[in-house]
Amino acid sequence: MKFSLALWIYRRIATYAGKVNCRILSSSSSKLILGIESTFDDTGAAVVDNEGNVLGEALATQINEHVRAGGVDPRVAQKLHRKNLPMVVEDVMLKANVSYKELDAIATATKPGLPYCLIEGLNYSKKLIKEFKLPFIPIHHMEAHLLTPRMASDVQFPFLTLLASGGHCILCIAHTLGSYEILGNNIDEPPGAVLDKISRALKILERHGDGRMSNASNLEELALSGNKECFELISPFYKSRKRSCNFSFCGLQTSTLRKVKTRDKLGVGDADIAAWIQHCIMHHILTRVHRAIIFCHEEKFFKHAMPTLVVSGGVACNGYLRNALTYLCKHLEVNLVIPPLSMCTDNGTMIAWAGMEYLKIGAGISKNPMSERFQPKMPLGEHIGRQIEERNIRLPKMNYFN
Repeated sequence: MKFSLALWIYRRIATYAGKVNCRILSSSSSKLILGIESTFDDTGAAVVDNEGNVLGEALATQINEHVRAGGVDPRVAQKLHRKNLPMVVEDVMLKANVSYKELDAIATATKPGLPYCLIEGLNYSKKLIKEFKLPFIPIHHMEAHLLTPRMASDVQFPFLTLLASGGHCILCIAHTLGSYEILGNNIDEPPGAVLDKISRALKILERHGDGRMSNASNLEELALSGNKECFELISPFYKSRKRSCNFSFCGLQTSTLRKVKTRDKLGVGDADIAAWIQHCIMHHILTRVHRAIIFCHEEKFFKHAMPTLVVSGGVACNGYLRNALTYLCKHLEVNLVIPPLSMCTDNGTMIAWAGMEYLKIGAGISKNPMSERFQPKMPLGEHIGRQIEERNIRLPKMNYFN
């Protein structure tokens, strides 16, 4: 992994040509971390400093390669990570204009995620760690999403977080770094995965012939011209006596796929189905967030005059959800913080920053990096949902989508 003479010359030329994001560190106390992300179908890397500046970042997506399978094939994803990791990391180091020996640590997402994907990121990180004798900080992928807004915003602990993506849907209280309590999570399919599957069932992009795989963003665009009230609103857990903060999207998925197959008989268009399912999913999420905010107020978890809700994950890119959350938080006097859209989805920058948070306090550093293992399933914290069920919080009627 040593720099060749040609690579060194390229860096010098690129720097003087202004093609590299060159930055002179302001003081000897500045810290640099390389972050590596490979938990699913994106290979990401970034170098950040202790002030939250991104010196270099790169991301290699695998969307086009998974079109034939109609979804992410873990074995294909593994091969692509193995191919992309060296190129992505080298690209980041060039953009940052730093050498590996200038780094203070390497942070890598080692949990949770697809095993075939996690192992590639971990193995590549171990090669760098061994060669350059760098400290290693294993990172929880969902914690990295949670901490991202602290890079650029003055988000103080404790705060409430909604993490909604293609792999998870979690409501949790972030008490302090590494200390989290789960108020609710998805008990079946996550929302992002459901939106992706319905988008592919509608064959949105196939009709336009561009050869890419339809996903949630395509469904959101289609929904703009649809009628969300073409069917009655479905609320998961509506008949349940337990008023919780857990999420369930499997029933919505089954109902929608059935409607897709019979849409001609039902007399509805694809845009109507897209608008309806988006409305049902986001309404379900909003009710859980609403209940979580009330619970946190009643339990006095919020210690600031203006409590904060942090929202991250791929589903946070959905404009319909963001607008509704803005309305809800304004009504409840809660400060809403959502990272830039590029930072909501998986990326290397969030992993690097999570590592930096731990490095700043001298915690989370592996004592034996070579013995580190990946963990496909790993809860973010203790689940305290039973406390919410016992409170039996009935929500006031509210139209979140004004």
